[in-house]
Amino acid sequence: MFCIIQRERGRTRNTSEGGQAVKRILLLSLLILLLPISIQDSGVSADVDARHASRAKEHVKLLALDEYKQTLQSRGAQLSDQGVLIETSDGAQILAEHNADVAFNPASVMKLATSLVAILKLGPDYRYRTNVLADGNLDFDSRKLEGDLVIEASADPMFAIADSQEVATELNRLGISRVTGALRIAGDFYYFATGYRSNLSKETSASKLRAALNRAGITIDGPTVYGEKSGTLLLSHYSDQLTQILLFQNAHSSNAVAEVVGESVGGPQAIQRFLTSRLALTENELYVGHASGLEFNRITPRASLRVVRSLISVLAEHSLKLEDVMPVAGVDSGTLRTRLRGVDIEGAVVAKTGSLVSIDNGVSTLVGVAYTVTRGPLLFVVFNSGGSVHQYRRLQDQFVERFITEEGGPARAMRAEDALADLPRQSIVQVFYKRRVEAEPSAGE
Repeated sequence: MFCIIQRERGRTRNTSEGGQAVKRILLLSLLILLLPISIQDSGVSADVDARHASRAKEHVKLLALDEYKQTLQSRGAQLSDQGVLIETSDGAQILAEHNADVAFNPASVMKLATSLVAILKLGPDYRYRTNVLADGNLDFDSRKLEGDLVIEASADPMFAIADSQEVATELNRLGISRVTGALRIAGDFYYFATGYRSNLSKETSASKLRAALNRAGITIDGPTVYGEKSGTLLLSHYSDQLTQILLFQNAHSSNAVAEVVGESVGGPQAIQRFLTSRLALTENELYVGHASGLEFNRITPRASLRVVRSLISVLAEHSLKLEDVMPVAGVDSGTLRTRLRGVDIEGAVVAKTGSLVSIDNGVSTLVGVAYTVTRGPLLFVVFNSGGSVHQYRRLQDQFVERFITEEGGPARAMRAEDALADLPRQSIVQVFYKRRVEAEPSAGE
């Protein structure tokens, strides 16, 4: 700008070009007036860049990481098969990092990704609804439904014997104890069973429902069929809230529940599309093969922490905490019940485990939050593959205890009581059908 001004001033000495010179001087005057504004704008941009620079991750070396890696090598493990990342809750400091951008098999840690998508898509208070309809004539004198009993389902992942009994009780109250037609399943109905995906076939689920209704006093004469919904709505059964379902899923690492939760939000591909868009992840950072983490899946330690951090954020928007959907180590029932149970550390870690014996030569994973005195909550990922699952679990616990000690010890226990012990059921049954009762004749008739 300064060079241009000098050049233009030189040209004003030529009186034959006076008109053009005047125009140039006016233009340059305007530019000079605008110069402070331009400088001010540049200053704003510089401040923004400075703020971003101030947020650059600071590396703080934990001695525990070197000790952990040395222990792994002494046990014959390949460091290339291991991944570690520990960060402060705000992400400003990295305390430990090893293969943080390498994609590993997370095993059941994939359930956290499924949990996040379910909460974002459905909401933490969401309840799965199962409708019961009568497609036929209701004969209350003989307590019969002369037609089909129709179950319109929406992939409730934990509909089980207690829910069947609730439905049967209300059907009996309505005056139905026998169905002359079929049990017709419409929609995605699953009868909860612990175990693997093979236990969740539609035929197995329908068979279990039929047997449970029969035991509760509802006899069905016809076969089990699959088709569209039709008939009169009798009642609706609403599941427990989604957060309660997810806590059970993650604490017990239930593959069956996770597979159905995943299906209810569109399946593995939908989970992957949603997360890659929401968290700006690439296909190199995340591959969702199964919502439960069974078989082949991939995620990097860094992407895993983005999932956890996002999960913490979305839960906070609903005044919820991570331990509302994830177990507390050493306290809650499930896979973490007997882990990290030291006198000082018990209750200070909220995490999700993962284990696969036959995939990637043995996989064991642990991801969550450790509450420390020095730096507060630390988000951590420990991925192990290519070795003994049981050995890796012991080493993970030792590593977590070691870095918590290095950070001043555990800050506090998230809870002291098992949140899943004698967990009260919160399902709801709403009856819609109003049975018409004929008025009795008056005394004068």
